[in-house]
Amino acid sequence: MSHERMLKDEARLKAEIEALLARAANADAAEDAQYGVGQEPEDVPAELQRREDRLAKIRAAREALEQEAAAARAAELIAMADDLRAKVADPTTSPRDQAAFTTRAAQHDQHAAELDDDDRDPPPPGSDDDLPRHTPPTDPDGTPKPTAQRNFTDPDSRIMLRDGGFLQAYNAQIAVDEDHQIIVAAAVGNQAPDAEYFEPMLERIVDNCDAVPTCITADAGYFSADNVHAAEHMGTEPFIAVGRHRRDGTPDTLPIFKSGSEELVRMRATLLSPRGRAIYARRKSTVEPVFGQIRAARGFHHFSFRCLFKTRCEWLFVCLTHNLLKLYRATVGAPPLAALA
Repeated sequence: MSHERMLKDEARLKAEIEALLARAANADAAEDAQYGVGQEPEDVPAELQRREDRLAKIRAAREALEQEAAAARAAELIAMADDLRAKVADPTTSPRDQAAFTTRAAQHDQHAAELDDDDRDPPPPGSDDDLPRHTPPTDPDGTPKPTAQRNFTDPDSRIMLRDGGFLQAYNAQIAVDEDHQIIVAAAVGNQAPDAEYFEPMLERIVDNCDAVPTCITADAGYFSADNVHAAEHMGTEPFIAVGRHRRDGTPDTLPIFKSGSEELVRMRATLLSPRGRAIYARRKSTVEPVFGQIRAARGFHHFSFRCLFKTRCEWLFVCLTHNLLKLYRATVGAPPLAALA
């Protein structure tokens, strides 16, 4: 339900409650005389209770949405203040600009302190703070935009697009070893775009394997100049698609980007080279089959738990069992076909 609809439904339900109370008060005397004390022709208390329960649920969701929006705006203001202070520390900044930046940074800090709620519940244990997190869109004063939404059943989930349709979902991420289809890193977030997951997932690969991969491939959803720089800075060669690809891994079409993107031009040239085509084409036997095995072979199509922390635990458990099956086949081998009959 959007913030705008929450406000409208609150007003409507309050008006209906007041109307029901007025009607009940006016009808009490007549009903007592006609039906006897305590007897009613319709169950007004039940109707009243239903609306009061619904009003309380909407009000709680609206307050939680407003708190989340205020926290998101406070974080933005703090980041803006830090950027201004970095400009103040730059020796090339003029004294006049330094004074202006210092004043604006102090204003951002003050506004963020006003929006920040010290009584807000802390994040759950083990939450992955390095992963991108979708926050509701806010106005400059920290209130949610009219279109900001909150789900009553699972507030951490978000509306995402899949196979041409919209659903309430999470974004599951994996990184897969090329030789054995072993999942070497996994994560779950509630932000639909993939680009901001690239660097945290790469860091998980290095932490889990205690080594930097020679190269890393990713589809077009992960491409950005920052991700190319992050991969090169960590010592791995990136092969990130910049457009749609055919089944053989070769580029099909290149979307129109603003001119001057050196990283995009360089990445496209890399993918068009014979070596780049060969490396990117191996994705069809590396990461794509793993998703197919989890969904089709094992029947895992949706999460069974609610909230971001529990879905992360569930996804890690799914990835763990996938790795156990792969390790079993790699070390023990499948039994003879006759034994399966």
